[in-house]
Amino acid sequence: MSSRRPRTIGAEFQTQTKYRRGQLPAARTRVSPAFKVYANPKEIARLPQPHLKGGTGVWSALSGDRGEAEGGRIKEAQLSQLLWAAAGFTAGGERVPLSAQGVSSVEVYVLASQVRNLLAGVYHYDPREHSLAHLSVGDPMPGLAEALLTDVDLSAQAALLCFTGVPGRHRAADGGRPYRYLYLDAGAAAQAAALAAVAMGLAARMVTDFYDDELAELLKVDGRDEHPLCALAIGP
Repeated sequence: MSSRRPRTIGAEFQTQTKYRRGQLPAARTRVSPAFKVYANPKEIARLPQPHLKGGTGVWSALSGDRGEAEGGRIKEAQLSQLLWAAAGFTAGGERVPLSAQGVSSVEVYVLASQVRNLLAGVYHYDPREHSLAHLSVGDPMPGLAEALLTDVDLSAQAALLCFTGVPGRHRAADGGRPYRYLYLDAGAAAQAAALAAVAMGLAARMVTDFYDDELAELLKVDGRDEHPLCALAIGP
């Protein structure tokens, strides 16, 4: 009688997505668009241009206290800086956070509750235009509270940046390596945004435990071709 423990889903996933010599998957002939654009959002909010110089040094930001949100509003310019750090472009035309491949898997949504000059609601960030497409009106925090498994004081959070992943952007076989890229890209994007938050004196907290389908519904994504991955709670 075997005493070996059954393999976990994580271990099986790692094995199934290994690259082996002579056994590489066939490339896709079609991939999803590199950017997501909404045809008919409720409105488009143009964000202030991000500051590309000054601010806290990277070593100070890395070693800084991420703190606990105390409640209150954040400025629209601060949200602009966070989104640029999470998914924007450098002066040289590269994405600010590192990507696992030539195209980023990640889309960024904002659940805004207490942002100056911005109506409460759910937004999608367009990094090329540095703007927000307003998808739904009203405070998203009650709906988010229902979707979360972790105890987060949402009343103290001004906004959450929600990161989703689109595996269809990568030219690899279905069900394989593209899903690794999602997690790598989302982690890099969330870390970049967290550093930006600390540099501006804001509190940042990673949120990873939630009911996937409920968060997908709140963000208005299908949960099949685009998956919620993690979120970053931001507060003053």
